[in-house]
Amino acid sequence: MPLKHTTETLLVFLLGTVMVATGIVIPTLTTLETGIAPWAIVFVIAVAYPLALSRLLKRNRADYTFRMLHWVPAALLLILLLLQAIVYALPLGQPVLDWYTWGWALPGVATGFFLLAFFCLRVVRRWAKRVVLLTVAFVPFMVGAVASEYNDWNREIAAALWEGEWWEMSAEQGALVAQVDSNNPLDEKNLEMSEDPLEETYRERLRAIEGRRERIAERLEERRMLETEEGDSKQVVAVVEESSSSAGMDIRQASSMPTVLPNSGFGWSTIMLTMFGFYTAAIHARTRKRTVALDFELGITN
Repeated sequence: MPLKHTTETLLVFLLGTVMVATGIVIPTLTTLETGIAPWAIVFVIAVAYPLALSRLLKRNRADYTFRMLHWVPAALLLILLLLQAIVYALPLGQPVLDWYTWGWALPGVATGFFLLAFFCLRVVRRWAKRVVLLTVAFVPFMVGAVASEYNDWNREIAAALWEGEWWEMSAEQGALVAQVDSNNPLDEKNLEMSEDPLEETYRERLRAIEGRRERIAERLEERRMLETEEGDSKQVVAVVEESSSSAGMDIRQASSMPTVLPNSGFGWSTIMLTMFGFYTAAIHARTRKRTVALDFELGITN
């Protein structure tokens, strides 16, 4: 029998929740240099989710597009791994990886929600209720994603997920070992070089997180200074312009490039998102036409 409307609505909201959870976890995953074990754990869960529902969707003859959408969380993780591999081989691709993981992987998750909302509008089955549920799931996620760039939430989430003893594996089995001192907070951990390769791998990850936190703190401090200067009299305008130009020179002379560059007009992200949406719509339309033609031929044969 066809998939019931209530069940399909529940699965739509569940898929949106899984996308949100995947986006929150992505910025906490380690790079290829520090090990692939955390990524592998999350990827196995993301693959097990659509596989667990495949029998239900197939038995109730759910739309093929809806079945494919359940693989979006796994696709987000595969894109992350691909970008990390590109950056590992070609460091110039780091800005693309920073853009993808910005704000709990907001660009990728937003694309997934757009495709899911587009599917709900096309099937015309309780689309209003489903779009409202997706909005309820996406809007708080978007607010939290933007706020996470100015807080230490990613570090806290990473500490809760990957610094516990529940996922430690024995070195005798040839697996990755997470050496964690749970009694000391992250700020008190030793970030100096270590002779132990496993300990050095863990400290390298901590140094990367600490560097990211410091860069965010510097950007917040610069923003507060600019807001204070703008509140002064008109005579300070020249000083503000001079300090802004000097800040731009410091950024160009810095050893690390900024994570986000200013732009105007439509960016590559908007163009790629639009092209991907058109591509998905075209595939869906061709599939429907092919199904109608096949049903018509079978009807003539019978």
